[in-house]
Amino acid sequence: MDLGEGVRRALAKITGAPLVDEKAILELVKELQRVLLTNDVNVKLVFQLTQRIQEKALKEKKAQTLNLREHIVKIVYDELANILGEAYEPKTEKKKIMMIGLYGSGKTSSIAKVAKFYQSKGLNVCAVAGDVHRPAAVEQLQQLAEQVHCGFFSLPGKPAEEVAKAALSLQNQYDVLVLDTAGRSSFDEDLSQELKRMAAVFQPQETFLIVSADLGQVAGKQAEQFNKAVGITGVIITKMDGSGKGGGALSAVHASKAKVAFITLGEKPDALEAFDAKKFVARLVGFPDLDSLLQKVKEASDEEDLQRALEEGKLDYETFLAQLRSMRKMGPLKQVLQLLGLYDVPEELLGQSEHKLKQFEAAVLSMTPNERKNPDLMKNRSHQERVAKGAGLPADAVRELVTNFERMNKMVKGLKGNRGLSKKLQRMLPQGFKF
Repeated sequence: MDLGEGVRRALAKITGAPLVDEKAILELVKELQRVLLTNDVNVKLVFQLTQRIQEKALKEKKAQTLNLREHIVKIVYDELANILGEAYEPKTEKKKIMMIGLYGSGKTSSIAKVAKFYQSKGLNVCAVAGDVHRPAAVEQLQQLAEQVHCGFFSLPGKPAEEVAKAALSLQNQYDVLVLDTAGRSSFDEDLSQELKRMAAVFQPQETFLIVSADLGQVAGKQAEQFNKAVGITGVIITKMDGSGKGGGALSAVHASKAKVAFITLGEKPDALEAFDAKKFVARLVGFPDLDSLLQKVKEASDEEDLQRALEEGKLDYETFLAQLRSMRKMGPLKQVLQLLGLYDVPEELLGQSEHKLKQFEAAVLSMTPNERKNPDLMKNRSHQERVAKGAGLPADAVRELVTNFERMNKMVKGLKGNRGLSKKLQRMLPQGFKF
């Protein structure tokens, strides 16, 4: 189970619990520990993280705008972001960049991605072939430079320091120079000395260390070694699209006091993005923007009316329409269901659900105020046919919606306010309930 799936499932247990108490929170913490350790996050870091989550969930006063479930999700979100680092904001200005790293890290292909990134910002970029040791390194970089349509510079047969020095003459022609450097199978003194000489000649504004996500916690050790040798301004973590150790690499780099600058999410030249821990964690928990989604929930949701209906054990079409509109305001139904604790819902079900939501709203709007307040009237076939005609829907569609509403209403009467909307949807969806 990868990190994202594990975190989502852990959160689903708390958001889907009928009662959020100390036991439920402790179970969440235990599950998060298992997920993080499985994904190669440092043991000490994991227990520090989960201890903070437990303390805050049990003791920290929640904001008035959040219910308890949202409060706990927000705590997990903030603490995960805290161990993964801060947002990196690349400056789009003239600069010299030196790329360093060991063999197999993806350094050469990352140069093409970095070139593509700065080109997209309107800058003219040149790749400089400073790795004069690895066979075919110069040819590989030239091919990648041609692929992304950036400049290319090399001095065949010359030492790396001379290549770096000669490249400085290109500064009037290009906005960004990206210098490739030699690698090794492991960090050693020869590599350290060569990089120091190249840095002294090239004088880069940015020095990016390239590490592979599949290194896990070892990424932190590499960051410390290279930083001590030449000083690094940021780390680029490659292979974040397929490594189960990505969380370990990210957290280890941050723990080493280095900054994650970019992550790569694929092989294509444009598969590079500036790292933002909050956005990264938001994707892990299933929300593209958790902060704004939580705010939208509070602004759009008509929770008091729905809660009153649940407590009274009855639901009418008017109350249900208000809730449907709230759900529509919150954005794609997939996000709404995830907030309610329904993670990894099949896409085909989501597509049908969006369609049914629109149909149901159209049907309710075609009902008279009396029909909305007295749902029993809609059991009459003539009422259904009139509403279908007014909504521009097939009569069968309205009958299906009435049947679904009756299922929901029957369940609400049995619940009497003792369970959350999350639990209700969880029970209904597997049985084929469709809105």
